Amino acid sequence: MRRARAVLLGVLLAACSSINVQSGVYATLEDARAAGAIERGWIPRGLPPSASDLREGHLNDGRGWGVFMFDTAHADVLRALLGVEIHGEPVTCEAPGRLEWWPRILRSPIDPAAVATAGLQLYHSKDGRLTYAVNWRQGRAYYWRG
Repeated sequence: MRRARAVLLGVLLAACSSINVQSGVYATLEDARAAGAIERGWIPRGLPPSASDLREGHLNDGRGWGVFMFDTAHADVLRALLGVEIHGEPVTCEAPGRLEWWPRILRSPIDPAAVATAGLQLYHSKDGRLTYAVNWRQGRAYYWRG
């Protein structure tokens, strides 16, 4: 009976963790900077100056998720943040359900073939702290930590 209660408690805690997610929306990178989102680590440093329509969600434990648009003419700035492309390596992302803007295709378990079919390429950041999913043609990038 104790084991059943412990399992139930674990399930309830996991289900409720997304209740604590905090989020922010910023029209421009400058707006995110002025709001302190970059300083707090919710928006990555070094994004292209054209980054816009930024959305982020984060939990107090350090996990975070975000998306932004960028002018494809500034793709080299984003590429400078990225390591080698991820191929065949398992990739996970446990985004809270409360982030309604987070795409289903980027929720665990992530199917790399489906991600590629959607026009996204997966990368670890050079510093290894973030994972990125980038659609270079559309100028849209998703990132997450944890």
